[in-house]
Amino acid sequence: MKTLDVAEASTVGSDVADREVRYLIPESVYDYDHPEVIYWTKYFQEEAAKHNVFVNINATITSKRSITAAESMATAWYDFTRYVPVFLCKAVALTTDPERQHHLIQIAYDELGGRDKDFIHSNLFLEAIKDAGIELISESAASIKEVLSGLDRTLVGIKSQFGIVGLLLSFEIIAEENIETLFNCLCHDQKCERPLSDSPFFKIHRADETEHIRHSVANYLRFCKTDTQKREFKESFDAGIDFWQRFWDQNARIINMETDLRATA
Repeated sequence: MKTLDVAEASTVGSDVADREVRYLIPESVYDYDHPEVIYWTKYFQEEAAKHNVFVNINATITSKRSITAAESMATAWYDFTRYVPVFLCKAVALTTDPERQHHLIQIAYDELGGRDKDFIHSNLFLEAIKDAGIELISESAASIKEVLSGLDRTLVGIKSQFGIVGLLLSFEIIAEENIETLFNCLCHDQKCERPLSDSPFFKIHRADETEHIRHSVANYLRFCKTDTQKREFKESFDAGIDFWQRFWDQNARIINMETDLRATA
């Protein structure tokens, strides 16, 4: 099966279903059609859905859609997308087994452009919002940084190697919903939809998030074998989904604060 690099992936968009999926690294066991991959992907997505992560942000953007809301979201996401590879590398550094490190580092490498530095995701994000006429806010009323610091504290507090694998799966399991929620928040009018959809940032993420999820589920199956290991994995997975709830709830608060401040300025 063909493996696409990041540059090739950038040329595809919503037609992902019509092409062969990309693989971060060759996979001979836990492929997309592996029964356990299918089962556990569905299981962990259903577990994540119980947290209703997107309730507040969806309600907020429905009532507050504007250029201010888009700029607030863009500012927060830029902080987040620069943080992602740093967080992933910290997680890998806290693991001790080289084989596990090999598998866990792959998504961080992907975030940093894979084989092409021109596809570093944080830089692609800046290009996407520029093309859509969205600017970053230089002095925001609030920030996402404390929520990110909280995730760092969660990571450092994990005592189990299997818990680290669980936290990293939680980081990816709702990635598709995250990207569509981001897109919805940035689309402050219809003119934004085309440039954002056509941007390498959204093309790559819409094409490849399924691979990040499959790869992370494969890591669960590959490394978590005993009941104790699975329990430690699940505890950290739940903590990671709690992070996403805090992340999106904070973005809802930031959007409300910024739009209210500009309305009264």
